[in-house]
Amino acid sequence: MATTLTEYLKDNPPGEFRSVPHYFPSGDFLTYFVSDEPCVAKRIDDVVTVYLACGTERLVGCKVKGVKHILRTAGEFRVAVEDGSVRLGFFFFVSASPDRAGVDRRWFELLKPFADVRIPREAFEPIACA
Repeated sequence: MATTLTEYLKDNPPGEFRSVPHYFPSGDFLTYFVSDEPCVAKRIDDVVTVYLACGTERLVGCKVKGVKHILRTAGEFRVAVEDGSVRLGFFFFVSASPDRAGVDRRWFELLKPFADVRIPREAFEPIACA
């Protein structure tokens, strides 16, 4: 049995990077990365954080917090696509609402390419959405 992280990683190397959204029920947040390059976090507000590549500040990922609350609050107004998945852009809509004082809207222009990313319905099964 490995006693250090270094030893563990020698026997269990990480898999290849895949750009897919991930929901983490224990922290109730969703992440999506398009690249595994080094990055820095820039918090937009209490819901959305963006990840910018070091040096270029190109958008490489994002994090949405409070997913359960957002889905429960949206209820029947939730926008799902034909296969039952939810578009990542739905969660940005919460932060971009006009009544959110102090939010720099330029970040949402940067996030537009992520808006159509689909999160499979199964990812949210532990959440009672209605």
